[in-house]
Amino acid sequence: MVHREWVADQPLLEVIDLHVVRDERPILRGVNLRVSEGSIHAVLGLNGSGKSTLAYTLIGSVGYKPERGKIWFAGQDITHLSISAR
Repeated sequence: MVHREWVADQPLLEVIDLHVVRDERPILRGVNLRVSEGSIHAVLGLNGSGKSTLAYTLIGSVGYKPERGKIWFAGQDITHLSISAR
């Protein structure tokens, strides 16, 4: 598990170049997202555009493993942690 010092002016959640493939189909291709503490964000898109895949990947659901990219939360790399470890 990789840690980096998290300070209040850095994003609480940061997604960097996230690529997710499900059932041999690329769903997310290079997603980047920065969410600061206390802010509110909405993810909008057409049906099948990857909104649910992004959410399932962020929480670590089984079957939603990034092929590439990083997910940082509060200064911790959570990209490959299980749902219970997040």
